[in-house]
Amino acid sequence: MTLQKEKGKSLILELSLLVGITLLAALLRFYKLGAWSFWGDEAFTLSGKEDGFNFSIFRRSLAVDLIQLSTRYFGLSEWSARLAPAVIGVLTVAVLYLLVRNLFDRKTALMASALLAFSTWHLYWSQNARFYSLLLLFYTLGLLAFYKGFEEDRPGWVLASLVLFGLAARERLIALFFAPVVVAYLASVWLLPFEKPKGLRLRNLLVFFGPAVIVGAAFALPYLRNLGGWLSGFGRVNNGPLWLAAGLVYYVGVPTVAAAAFGAFYLLANKNRAGLFFGLSAVLPVLAVMALSLFQYTANRYFFVTLTSWIILAALALHELFIYLRGRPQILAFGVLAILLGASFGEDLMYYRYQNGNRDNWKAALQYVQEHRGPNDIVVSSNPDVSNLYLDQKTFPLSDWDPASLDSPGRAWILEDMNVQEMLPGKLAWLRENTREVADFDVHVQARNFKMRVYLYTFPHTVTKQDQ
Repeated sequence: MTLQKEKGKSLILELSLLVGITLLAALLRFYKLGAWSFWGDEAFTLSGKEDGFNFSIFRRSLAVDLIQLSTRYFGLSEWSARLAPAVIGVLTVAVLYLLVRNLFDRKTALMASALLAFSTWHLYWSQNARFYSLLLLFYTLGLLAFYKGFEEDRPGWVLASLVLFGLAARERLIALFFAPVVVAYLASVWLLPFEKPKGLRLRNLLVFFGPAVIVGAAFALPYLRNLGGWLSGFGRVNNGPLWLAAGLVYYVGVPTVAAAAFGAFYLLANKNRAGLFFGLSAVLPVLAVMALSLFQYTANRYFFVTLTSWIILAALALHELFIYLRGRPQILAFGVLAILLGASFGEDLMYYRYQNGNRDNWKAALQYVQEHRGPNDIVVSSNPDVSNLYLDQKTFPLSDWDPASLDSPGRAWILEDMNVQEMLPGKLAWLRENTREVADFDVHVQARNFKMRVYLYTFPHTVTKQDQ
């Protein structure tokens, strides 16, 4: 009877902690959800334009469909556009707990969910009208289902992992990073001195790789047929490998990366298959993107699918520390956990209070223009999709704008974002020489500056009261 009471108390405590973590995740993801400005990629999502990925029912992003459904039902606003990603972000915290607990234990699951709940990177993408929160959910479910299927010889889970990876790839093709991860893992446990998982048998390999080859070909064939179009859209080199790696460490969090890395080394030294699998899933996509950065466009967000792998490794490392200290004061282990959570929470505070949600402040800049422009003034923008969301007039794209070709009785308000210096250096030189900077809405985030400047250009024949 005493044992049953102890189990009951333990279950109540576990469920209370899970509910608390999930509610905290919801609070963080819904706080100021509609406060931040739309930025370029969000405006593109809301425009419904073809992007090369969503041209058929089999490839169209479910997340984008949910975002557009929300804006149709609740009306277009920052809050309604981000509602679906925020809900998905909260659900991911709870689902991660359930599957990690099923694979490992409740302490590891609670720590992993808490780390994800506080993660500023996950918070950011949960507050964006983009597909990344759903991509991470499907990709993480695919990884965990694959590992469970081969660990426990469960072909149903193996097949489910393939379906989940397919759903993730439907959000974005970066989910195809699962292929080198699972191949490297299976080859490693086969060739290296690891104990073989129960499910490492021909039946499960055929269940997974048979459909995977067919489905993978269906996803990749349109892009292989149009490599020229791919290279024209993504052919420019914009980031170096070291910058991308440094960005990964910053976004995941230095303490979490350190805990995950040392935990992975410890688990590998003990021939632990979980350390091998999640270590490969954390590192291989990073190495692949770093290699791609040498000849095509890349971004830190391509690493986002690795976030839960880093977090699971960190949670496994913390669990090993708790085991090592069993029977002794465990304050050191709790202190390490507090460092990881505290570091993330500090970044969350910066995100809310000083960094404008880690994005360009288009809303403030366009509000300034709205308040100061005259009836005959025009607006020129480096991103017309965003500007058109906030203004009641069509804006001119800076890339195509030629003041000599216009006969305007008013003035031109010109908005410059962080991409102008790289993409339109000639236009930026012209702005500095021929216009007057009237407002600065830059957002500084560590070493990155989300530039947002407003310039005023007066046409040569225009005379206004302000100019007299």
